[in-house]
Amino acid sequence: MSLKTPNTIEAIPKQWSISPDYCLRFVKKRHGRYRFDPENQSRLRNSLLAAVGFFELANAGDFAANVWNQVPAPKYAIALMAVGGTMALFMTYFAYRDARLSWFNLKGLRTERRHLLRTLEEVEAGNEQQQTTGTFHVVNALLDVNRREMGTEIIDRIGMDSLMGFGALMVGVGALLAIDGADHHAWQASNLLSGYIGNAPMAIYGLVNLLWSIYVWLRARRHGIAYAVKQSSQDDGIDATVGVLLTRRIHSVQLHATLNGVTGVVAGAASLVTATMWWGYVVLIPCITISVIVNYLWRHRLGYDRPLFIEQLPIIDEASLIEELKHINAIQQVLLSSKKSKSKSTSTSTSTSTSLSSSLAAFSGAVSDPQSFSSTLDFMARHELLEDFCLRVLNDKELSARVFDHTTDPNVTVYPCTLASVDDESVTRRLHEVACLCIDELGLMHLKYRERYLLETLGCYMTGSAGSSKFENAV
Repeated sequence: MSLKTPNTIEAIPKQWSISPDYCLRFVKKRHGRYRFDPENQSRLRNSLLAAVGFFELANAGDFAANVWNQVPAPKYAIALMAVGGTMALFMTYFAYRDARLSWFNLKGLRTERRHLLRTLEEVEAGNEQQQTTGTFHVVNALLDVNRREMGTEIIDRIGMDSLMGFGALMVGVGALLAIDGADHHAWQASNLLSGYIGNAPMAIYGLVNLLWSIYVWLRARRHGIAYAVKQSSQDDGIDATVGVLLTRRIHSVQLHATLNGVTGVVAGAASLVTATMWWGYVVLIPCITISVIVNYLWRHRLGYDRPLFIEQLPIIDEASLIEELKHINAIQQVLLSSKKSKSKSTSTSTSTSTSLSSSLAAFSGAVSDPQSFSSTLDFMARHELLEDFCLRVLNDKELSARVFDHTTDPNVTVYPCTLASVDDESVTRRLHEVACLCIDELGLMHLKYRERYLLETLGCYMTGSAGSSKFENAV
């Protein structure tokens, strides 16, 4: 599939930041109906499912089977066994689905890690004579971020999904077998499955998760110490706005790690107690509530999407990270102000575009000409909205038919910079409206994600400075 544009690209604005060779690849897949998706996952996704926050509730699905462990069981107890067992079995679907999403993230992170390690070996071997020290700082910081993210995917997601999912399966089967408690073999199997066999995996996960949470808490503390040291330097302090954002994230990470670690180990111990004592379920009640809160905190306060650096490294240093965070914070304030003042009445797509373009005009240095489609594309490139924009264009049959040649090829390569050279003014106007709508709906979320991972990178960059100084002395 090719773009209906001239072979040459003319009059690209000076502020254009998208390379003419930069492209995005998509493939048509079937999700009920055919839609385009990215060909390969090139981003870390904040894909944790809300449902996995209820694993502790599934853990309590054998409540009736263990409390009314008698023959014959009361009818209301049998009804509770059926509900609890079915609920526990149903949770195994979300365990599988979340583990699958996490596996995609982990594959991308492993690819990124291999690239970063190769780059680090080249730097240490002295193959890069220029900007060696700067590259060493960047690679070390990105490796630190990558290490924490891989640990999160392995322990907090795949490990949790595997152990808790298996436990939910055993608990669910055991609870349903308890319905036929009159059969001695079914009764024995029920006691085993809804007892120690079903609950032991949750206790194991609780212990492992506690150790991981302690590491995450201490890591955040190191970021806080590095920030305090930086602030104590009169000549090299961090901007106050960025400092507030960094401190807030550090505290949020520590709060999440504390709740996650303590809740996991307490719930694991309580689950073993429930095999023989009813009061273990009383302890599980606050654990269920806190698990839901922990899940929410990660999805809405800590988790983020970010690009995976599998081909080239970003050009960053501490100063550029701070400036970018200040820039992102300023844009967020403008978008928030724009949304608050926006009329609640339904408006047409044209008025939406005009309203949003007016908002973009307030971004100092971000969009030089809000009425220009190329300037809007440049803004989306800087703030990682191009993939979402291209997906909207491709999945809009009418618009994509006017922009792209008709073909049955399921694979599509889009060169974003050539979209600005479309000859048809009406098509350009429609593309601009789609771009503005994309920014209006997803801009705040993407900016928040960028803020989170840049703060994470800044913390790693600061904590790596002491270790990197040894390398600088050697160089």
